[in-house]
Amino acid sequence: MLTDTLRLAELPSPTEKEEKRAEFILERLASLGIPGDVDEDGNITATIPVEGTGDARPLLLFADLGTTRWSPLGSLSRLDPEKAIGAGISDSLGAAALLSIAEGVHSGSIKPGGSLLLLFAARSLHDPRSGIFKRLVEHSALRPAAAIGARGIGLGALSQKPLGTYRLSVMVRTLDPTEAAVHPSETAKGVHSQSAVSAAVLVAQRLGGVKWDSEGATSCHVRRIVAGTGFGRFPTEGVVDIEIESADAKVLEMAMKAATATAETVGKELSANLMVSIVGYVPVGEPSISASLISSAKEAMRELKIKQTDDPGADLAAFLSALGVPAVSLGIAYGHVGIELDEIDVTSIESGRRLLVAMTERSFTVADRREKAR
Repeated sequence: MLTDTLRLAELPSPTEKEEKRAEFILERLASLGIPGDVDEDGNITATIPVEGTGDARPLLLFADLGTTRWSPLGSLSRLDPEKAIGAGISDSLGAAALLSIAEGVHSGSIKPGGSLLLLFAARSLHDPRSGIFKRLVEHSALRPAAAIGARGIGLGALSQKPLGTYRLSVMVRTLDPTEAAVHPSETAKGVHSQSAVSAAVLVAQRLGGVKWDSEGATSCHVRRIVAGTGFGRFPTEGVVDIEIESADAKVLEMAMKAATATAETVGKELSANLMVSIVGYVPVGEPSISASLISSAKEAMRELKIKQTDDPGADLAAFLSALGVPAVSLGIAYGHVGIELDEIDVTSIESGRRLLVAMTERSFTVADRREKAR
């Protein structure tokens, strides 16, 4: 699994359809005799049939394929007996874990109770343009009985009451004093010689930490601020990444619209060109639908002596529970996600793999019990 992680991490990302990474995945699947299908967005799906299960619905295993933190040198990972270090390396661990499951089923060391459907998402699963979960659930032959997501860091963390989230990117564009003098037409459009740093900071101050309801179920967090190009240069461009989280779907929608309006107001106040884009969305989901699957994951963690912790944030599994499919996301390793480099605790990967194997083998039983109880 670690070898596949390192190899994937070296391949450029993000690209339009993650072509290089997709090519690697398809070659690895083909070496196991498993054909892969690629849709118009570049997402790869592969079915692994299991004899004796008839036309029973499959178990979906899913992972993102790309990363937004790749760099030409930083992604050439370093490896020692304790750590693997590289830019965006943790984002490759989920896809590598799915390949490990495929290899185990092929060799006979992993024995799931039914067919598996693997999904390697080329377009990030939280991207608002991605509708792959909905398409799979609405497909009569592919609708899963249950689903397990594999993510890199966060071994032992479970989202029992996940929050819905909107991720907004606020782009700021201003002119420096010399540009303003040379391009008076731009100044007339309202793009003045205001510092992009000042504009970005003001957006962050207005939105960061705001509570949108009396119960405190909704909050707004600044996740990243980047502005300017360094010493000796007037800051003319900046970006502020905002994440709004809520346990209430209706309040989440209201807060997203209010945050967008607030950011646009800052642009008008400072006469700066400011554009707000929705770059990520995860629904609140239906936690009760996944309760049995989460209980099974807790039991597996106890057996494997993996410390279980609560992850109160957004969970991609919520897309599926919102569509009536029991789903859970599992971290594969311990580690750290950094600004430039990630660190993966190499010794923890085997525990994460064993957890994913255990859940792959148990999830059909959990799904069957849920169906019979309905």
